[in-house]
Amino acid sequence: MTRADSPIAARLADYVVAPARIPSPVLERARLTMLDTVGCMVGAVGTPTGARILTLTRQRGAPGTTTSIGLGGRYRVEDSALANATLAHLLEFDDGHRPSDNHLGCVVVPTALTMAQQTQSSLADCLTAIVVGYDVMGRVGEATLLARNSSNFHGTGTTGVFGAAAVAARMLGLPPAQTAQALAVAGTGAAGPKETLTTGPESKPLHAGRASLNGITAAYLASLGYTGPLTIFEGTHGFCTAMCDRPRPELILDGLGERYSLLESGFKVHSTCGMLFTVLDGVLENRARYHLDEHLPAQIRIGAPTWILEDPPFLRRRPATGGEARFSFPYAAAAAIVDGEVSLRQMTAEKLADPRIAAVEDRIVVEYDDEIEKMFVATREDAFFYYPSSIDFDLDGSHHRSVHTNPCGYDPNLPLTADEVIAKFRATVGGQLDEATATAVIEAILHGPADGGVGPIMDLIGGDER
Repeated sequence: MTRADSPIAARLADYVVAPARIPSPVLERARLTMLDTVGCMVGAVGTPTGARILTLTRQRGAPGTTTSIGLGGRYRVEDSALANATLAHLLEFDDGHRPSDNHLGCVVVPTALTMAQQTQSSLADCLTAIVVGYDVMGRVGEATLLARNSSNFHGTGTTGVFGAAAVAARMLGLPPAQTAQALAVAGTGAAGPKETLTTGPESKPLHAGRASLNGITAAYLASLGYTGPLTIFEGTHGFCTAMCDRPRPELILDGLGERYSLLESGFKVHSTCGMLFTVLDGVLENRARYHLDEHLPAQIRIGAPTWILEDPPFLRRRPATGGEARFSFPYAAAAAIVDGEVSLRQMTAEKLADPRIAAVEDRIVVEYDDEIEKMFVATREDAFFYYPSSIDFDLDGSHHRSVHTNPCGYDPNLPLTADEVIAKFRATVGGQLDEATATAVIEAILHGPADGGVGPIMDLIGGDER
């Protein structure tokens, strides 16, 4: 069998073990991505769901050498990975990769940091592992994306096991054959049903945590000679066929070392599901232009594709938890009008019970819009697809309509600057880290020596026993 005839997992493993020389700008972006994801992890420590995952780690975790963010002491690498990756996705503030429709950073970055600490790898090795992990997870997501959103699974949970396995295998220094087995074993543990969006949104971030845990476990098993189905991707009963009706496993190897999923990902500016972003950009734009917080229209109509109108979580009113609120068009739009932002503080119990937001929420109507539906149908299979939306309202005898298609930050063509990512980090960790510590974390991640370890970073964000 020639290498070209080898299973996809075997050829992908070659890239994981020895990627092409990664350009400096990509590695610099990996630093910025690490900072953004670390901010999401630290910011989630003070949430009710974050407290529960940390309590589990404290009560059930085994002693080890790695840091579970928000807890003092050291824990087994698998326990820290489960907690850290869950925290990373909990705020719905982590980055997103549109070609795969997945969140890559919440799995890849915590896995890389935790495994780098476990193996005493350098920051340079950690950054390289992040780039590789993004590529693996992103490509597998692309291979199973179409038709967009037709799958019953949350891709971050399913494809995440491959990104985590790739990172862990590389950090452990596994040879190509064992790395391929790590990917194969990991694929048998891919999971994360979308039912969490309907009745259990607090479990959605656990998909990232479980992906990190399962990927690391798969790598350790492979290091011991454990084997899996090497045709995990392209097999008749393999991952790609199981996840979608139109599998494209050939995309998994496409452009490795030539284009980087890391550069295709975008940073979030709203602490919600990405499907709300064009709506929130539009609401905030109109709020600023027409002072909607002071001159509230009798009704604000949000035009959305049929796909969204048929999915109950997005139409939910009076959300009871932050997890529900992050998917609610009416609540998020109302909070944006009242507060001028939809960040972490809009997801607190106090804000969920705010009568001002509730009053505005009653004026929000989410409805079918023919123009938006046509845009959705025409673009939904584009690699960089974003859910289009419209905003309509009458004010002072005039009708106002705007259409929004490309969200700031989330669209890599409308990127956040490094200063904006740093500002987001400071705001996100403000309730957990003092200003001096936050500054030290920024310096360690963005400017720390490449040949140094990640220990100083983990010590700064580790926190105290709670």
